[in-house]
Amino acid sequence: MDFSQLTPLHYGLIALTALALLFLILWLLSASKRRREQEELLARHESDRQSLTTTLEEKAEQERRAQAEQFSKERQALNNEIADRSTQIDSLKLLSKDGGEYLTDFTLIQLKDRLVRNERIRPEDMHVLANIFLPGRDLKRTERLAHLVMTRTGVYLLESHYWKGHIYHGVDQTQFSVDPMFEHVFSLLALDQYIEQTIAMERDEERDIVYFRSLKHNIEDLKRRAELLQEKLHLQYPVTPIMYFNKEGHDAGTMDNYSRDKNVKVIVGEEELETFFEKYVFHGRFQYSVEELATMLDEIEHLNP
Repeated sequence: MDFSQLTPLHYGLIALTALALLFLILWLLSASKRRREQEELLARHESDRQSLTTTLEEKAEQERRAQAEQFSKERQALNNEIADRSTQIDSLKLLSKDGGEYLTDFTLIQLKDRLVRNERIRPEDMHVLANIFLPGRDLKRTERLAHLVMTRTGVYLLESHYWKGHIYHGVDQTQFSVDPMFEHVFSLLALDQYIEQTIAMERDEERDIVYFRSLKHNIEDLKRRAELLQEKLHLQYPVTPIMYFNKEGHDAGTMDNYSRDKNVKVIVGEEELETFFEKYVFHGRFQYSVEELATMLDEIEHLNP
């Protein structure tokens, strides 16, 4: 090739071609570098994705195992509690003379357990006892106390009835003009109209008849046993007698209270019973110390070996 014949134009074209080739080579090198960087970035993203997936799966498995273990513990605790409750019910059935009594005892025990569990009282602040026997004022007579609740705010003696019907408490001749039925019932049961009476109206489902019965003696006996308990335990404060009517079925029992006698509390249903004790346990004035309650418990256990 004769370079002498090349003109400056030729030299310019050669230079441009060489420059174009140089830029092409540089572009190819840059593209190759970017492709490698993209591949490395994708590889890192895939590695991070797999690592995150593995971590999340391991965490989910750990949480699943922890939940399964917690569920197993809770189920075991529930089974243990059910077993304990069944044992308590069986024990109360043996100690109680009828279904109403062991249901009342169970309600009181549940109430104490809930108060202790919620840290509203300590176990030693409240004692629930059932089927207690006390020697009477003469050697031949022994008194049976169905339910006894001892708290720092007082001692409570309960008589319970499991019934379906309606209770008229504290009725006397002053109600005759309001409801003439009472005068007929007083005559039928030969009751003293000048003394407050407690009357239960119940229905015999088989014979489909309504009948009345007097609970006057039940309440008088309850008051007498409360006085006897105070005497036997040498208590400084009177024992509060409570006549408790435990409903047979939801909303099966109702009561009208006409009484002016504040010495005996008359309560209907579990909700009212729990409300009563929560009120007096937490808002009443302390009468006894924990040590005094423990002494009462010892004396009762001594009388019931």
